[in-house]
Amino acid sequence: MYKENEGAMSEVIPRLNTIDLAAKLLYIVNKRGIVVPYVFNKVQRQFHANKSLRNIILKARQVGISSSILADMYLTCVFIEHSACAVVSHETRATQRLLDRVQFYHESMSEPKPMIGAESRSEKTFPEMHSSIYIGTAGARAFARGDTLTKGHLSEVAFYEEGDKVLSGIQDAISLNGELTLESSPNGENNVFFETWVKAREGKSPYKAFFFPWWLDDGYRISKNPRDPEVLNLLQQQDRLELTYTDDEKFLVDTHHLDEDQIRWRRFKLAEKGGLFYVEYPENDVDCFITVGDPVFDQTLLTDLANFCYDSERHPFGWNYWIPPIDKMSYVIGADTASGAPEGSYSAAVVMDSLWRVCATFQARMEPHQFADILRRMATWYNKAEIAVERNFTGYAVLEQLKDYPNITHQRDFTSGKITTQRGWWSNDQTRSLMMTITREFLPKIKIWDSNLVRQLRSYRYVKLKTKYREQAQTYDDLALAFMIAITVKKTAGVARGYQGSYNDWGW
Repeated sequence: MYKENEGAMSEVIPRLNTIDLAAKLLYIVNKRGIVVPYVFNKVQRQFHANKSLRNIILKARQVGISSSILADMYLTCVFIEHSACAVVSHETRATQRLLDRVQFYHESMSEPKPMIGAESRSEKTFPEMHSSIYIGTAGARAFARGDTLTKGHLSEVAFYEEGDKVLSGIQDAISLNGELTLESSPNGENNVFFETWVKAREGKSPYKAFFFPWWLDDGYRISKNPRDPEVLNLLQQQDRLELTYTDDEKFLVDTHHLDEDQIRWRRFKLAEKGGLFYVEYPENDVDCFITVGDPVFDQTLLTDLANFCYDSERHPFGWNYWIPPIDKMSYVIGADTASGAPEGSYSAAVVMDSLWRVCATFQARMEPHQFADILRRMATWYNKAEIAVERNFTGYAVLEQLKDYPNITHQRDFTSGKITTQRGWWSNDQTRSLMMTITREFLPKIKIWDSNLVRQLRSYRYVKLKTKYREQAQTYDDLALAFMIAITVKKTAGVARGYQGSYNDWGW
């Protein structure tokens, strides 16, 4: 047993090798109803080997995350003195299942095992270790200021009625060096899980984001020679033999190395669940969230873009890039500015080349003069790119800092087509409508690999304001606005119009 010195508090909470301990000490009932040693599956191993102190998990149904976290908490209470763990579920029935699972871990554990103290309907205590584990339903308990938790887990948090309150309470109860994990399958965009997920994926929160698509679970497959021959009756006749892949199936096979049995299962589930398949068994972390309202941009196109997204390289000055500068290639940078306030909007920039590819993006909270410096460095790197800065509000301050940069977009009179002397891009109802229209028109030819940008574009919905509908983002949209400015400037004025005059070392 791990024990602390009498009267002393450890500054670092001891960490267990849960993967090995569970295999040696715990048992679980598998999907065929057989009691077996608890050997973690692929998803469970991946999470427990890479988790941090704050985690958020978006997952397919029934991949085993909650049971593995419960095992970790049970072992923590058994081996680490003064541990206090809490699990919150979204409904009473699910809570009871979690309680039963902890009880099974304890009953099936080999001797010697710790004594369980007085039990309530929601808590199990281990008096020898002065430890306890609480399992309850969201809203049943408000964590008080005096509570200090070693580990906390919110299960299916996207389905809580008052998720923001539950999350706030448990966040305050978790010690700074304690561990908190939020986990859920998707349930739309209007909940605290979606908001927290987006911030984590965009690097704007302390939570480490984990996405587990359905194919990581080895149980999601149907063989053409199944153990139970009746299973074949669930399949269409053409799916019972060797398969001919559709385009999207071929993409999954080539990109994620799926096999025939997994594709066969996928076809069965798609026929059974229709569009809900992509919600309960997500294939990417963008299009699995059902949203309210009609989308502004083509969701099929955005899904295709989301499927091809991948992590970028990181430039020393902070921007993410997928394609570095190419000699003689021309570029335009769309820029959306903000004040840099701690809880405010983000300054964002998107680099687009002449082939309609988003080569780099930047997004951060910073003051206008700092953002101007980033834009200057980014533009210089990308062959002295044209910079299109939204000049509304803080944009004036950014433009002032860039007054000696020669390749700044000038506003165009869209009636006459003439370029004015006004530097920057002015956003109003008319130019906003123009940006949306041009973006819809050119989206089929755009190449994007930034999942945050795709997610922001996907969040745009038509929302009724008084008597008319308006395109409105349901999340942060700084990158999306910078992207639309870049597209519109490229469409209406071309790329790299250039500085008409002389400027040392620029060579136009």
